[in-house]
Amino acid sequence: MIEGLYEAHLPVRNLAVSIAFYNRLGLKLAWQDEDSVYFWIVEGESWIGLWEGKEMETPYHPALRHFAFRTTYDKIKQSVTWLNSLGIQERWPLSVDFTWEDFE
Repeated sequence: MIEGLYEAHLPVRNLAVSIAFYNRLGLKLAWQDEDSVYFWIVEGESWIGLWEGKEMETPYHPALRHFAFRTTYDKIKQSVTWLNSLGIQERWPLSVDFTWEDFE
């Protein structure tokens, strides 16, 4: 029955800043209104909705603000270089040190 993920929603502090960020990632704008915006992850198949509001004040926990893009292991290993090439500094929420070899 379940064939994939259609949408995910995240609260954001500043919609304009978030729009600029997802544009830099290369996601295509699907729809926007005053307090929300949707970007296609795979056009016609899946999107992410961003909502500006007080929900952003909820303390962070990955179960509340988490989604993952489907990609390959090799692309994951290249992701930091790719983000840096877009002027985006990666952030590691994990408190442990690891190397890519830990996952091989």
